[in-house]
Amino acid sequence: MGIDDKQISIGAHLDEFRRRIIVVAIFFIILASISFYFIEDILRLLKLPAGSHLGTLSVFSPTAAILAFIKIGFFAGFILTTPVLLYEIWMFILPALERRHARYGLLFVLSGVVLFIAGILFSFYFLVPASLKFLLNIGKGELQFIISLDSYISFVLLFLVAGGVVFEMPAMVFILAKLGILTAQKMIRSWKLAIVVIVTVAALLTPTPDIVNMALMSLPMFLLYIVSIGVAGLAQRR
Repeated sequence: MGIDDKQISIGAHLDEFRRRIIVVAIFFIILASISFYFIEDILRLLKLPAGSHLGTLSVFSPTAAILAFIKIGFFAGFILTTPVLLYEIWMFILPALERRHARYGLLFVLSGVVLFIAGILFSFYFLVPASLKFLLNIGKGELQFIISLDSYISFVLLFLVAGGVVFEMPAMVFILAKLGILTAQKMIRSWKLAIVVIVTVAALLTPTPDIVNMALMSLPMFLLYIVSIGVAGLAQRR
């Protein structure tokens, strides 16, 4: 293949990538717009993890409420667009796979969606409540927490998205194992490096720098890494 052919090939890949990004963007805009109709219901749902620890949220500027609602709408649109995003990712990498691997497309999309939702639910029912209980009990009796709508929404949404993305690890490992980039043996040998990476990622994903939230985020990532080793081994055998 000559230089011109390589340039054409790269250009074709970039065009395809651009088209798929546009498709995802269109779905995201449509679904996020629909989500604005249910924005108050979603807000009430997002306040549930705090339970009795959260009082009335405060708004400190005329635009704060609408900006927080936009964040919520984008978050809902992102979740609803996940199946389309995973499908477009699969279709983009499919030419790099062998023809017999094409049948794994539906499995990749379904497992990716299930894992993403599982990560969000795990954060919603376990990580966020535990984190808020710890943070809002610091200095209890001596401090009065005045929590703004924007700061609370940003805190919760970051945790939920982080949980959803982290839970995609087994699906990503399955694809990398099928491509021959990653093996179970490599993952076992690199467990020390994996611990460093997991702790670093947990520190970046958690909204606060305290050790409790880092531990809450790191633990499921360690467990997912162990599960991913098994997934890589299964992908290699098949």
